Amino acid sequence: MTTQENAVAHEHITLPSVKKFLTDYGITHPDDFSKLNALCHNPSDSSYLRHVVTFHFQQPVETVWNAYKNIPPARVWGGSMINFGLQYARYDNSVTYSGTGAYDGLKAGQVLILNLSLLNGLINLCIGHEVMEVNEPGKFVRICYLENSTSQGSQFVRLSPAENGGTKIIHETFYKSGSWFRDRVLYPGLHTKALKEFHGNVRKYLEIEKVY
Repeated sequence: MTTQENAVAHEHITLPSVKKFLTDYGITHPDDFSKLNALCHNPSDSSYLRHVVTFHFQQPVETVWNAYKNIPPARVWGGSMINFGLQYARYDNSVTYSGTGAYDGLKAGQVLILNLSLLNGLINLCIGHEVMEVNEPGKFVRICYLENSTSQGSQFVRLSPAENGGTKIIHETFYKSGSWFRDRVLYPGLHTKALKEFHGNVRKYLEIEKVY
């Protein structure tokens, strides 16, 4: 279901952390999402840390790029660690929920509200991302953390042709949180695990849907 003028439909949200986030930020209608700000990486700020993971797909770059653009958010953000709560689109003031409504593809201005599950579900945190750029010529996506996340910064997903005719994906993240322990000890391992789940879901999508 996609709504534009109605109240946010809590009955379509199953994740308690997402419901709590909406309550804490006073989000009851689509217009309220305008309160949320993206906290992107500032290249002139040397306090950001860098994290890079590389993936390889056997399909050609155009095929893989189309998969990243068209896989529904509930599928790409659907796993044991991260789950899709809802999506708000700044460009048309609409809200889309998991398992409802058609998906018109990855676009700048999409705000993703997700649940991060840690310690086998004992800890559940609501995190937010905003798609800032979907660059067709350069085959890359830029995503920033929302202010409700424990970290701030930017993520870049860059695709390029591989020598074997497949695709190389470099996922580069610039991040900081203000906590040395979180940034240096916790974040690298947890982020790598989350990225393997995310890109693994795209791989499954390519295999099941046979996207061309």
